[in-house]
Amino acid sequence: CDKFCTFCIVPFTRGRERSRDLNGILLEVEKAVDKGFSEITLLGQNVNSYKNKNNKFHNLLEEVSKINGLKRIRYTSPHPKDMSEKVINIMNKYDNICNSVHLPLQAGSNKILKRMNRTYTKEEFISLAQKIQNRIPNVGISTDIIVGFPGETNSDFEQTLEVMDVIKFDFAFNFKYSARRGTKAIEYDDQVNEEDKKSRLTKVINLQKKHTLHKNEKLIGSYQEVLIEKESKLSSSNWAGRTDSNKWVIFDKGKSEIGELVNVKINEAVGVTLKGQINYNA
Repeated sequence: CDKFCTFCIVPFTRGRERSRDLNGILLEVEKAVDKGFSEITLLGQNVNSYKNKNNKFHNLLEEVSKINGLKRIRYTSPHPKDMSEKVINIMNKYDNICNSVHLPLQAGSNKILKRMNRTYTKEEFISLAQKIQNRIPNVGISTDIIVGFPGETNSDFEQTLEVMDVIKFDFAFNFKYSARRGTKAIEYDDQVNEEDKKSRLTKVINLQKKHTLHKNEKLIGSYQEVLIEKESKLSSSNWAGRTDSNKWVIFDKGKSEIGELVNVKINEAVGVTLKGQINYNA
């Protein structure tokens, strides 16, 4: 990674960004499809800063989407600063690119974002997220949020909650800030106490639970295409799979098998999980 966020050790442990040859990636995907894989994920840190010769990430995404037999494409993790108009256009153009975007916010205060070296403002992030929501039908947006970063006041934290209320993420990975040896943030002398971190994390988790449930409840009664990935942890008679927008669905196995794309009617929303039944008439 080349971004050098002040809380992150990745650039020091993993080194600078390197982009693989586009043709090599395409060959690997083609081999995976030949072996029966239905879905692939383009993985990079940061994946959307991909640059190889004259190819950028939107070029890679488009070329992969043209591979015959590939049912689904996902990618992670992008950086908001590198999320281009061209990537959004390509996502809209190809049906096998999943309508799911992981867009790490980290914090909702411009002061904290600058201190994190995130290179975008709260206003720019909100504008980008809303553009994605408006341009990509039924898109699911997930995020990362860190609470208790050095120097974060109650006012700064409240701004994070405000951004969450504006965007209403489908899902979020929430963390307390923890110091990493070798990073810039460990040098700051205004560390947040553990009690405040715990309190803020609880508030973020509870708010996100409300947003996730609200988003999931809107899908009740709809039919969703689900890729069967594994057996449900709760019952050997159920499958677990994900929708196009990256929501987990639990449903009876019936005659279906892992790797199949099935049409599922959503009957219930329980926390972060949907429950439904296969529609064999689809």
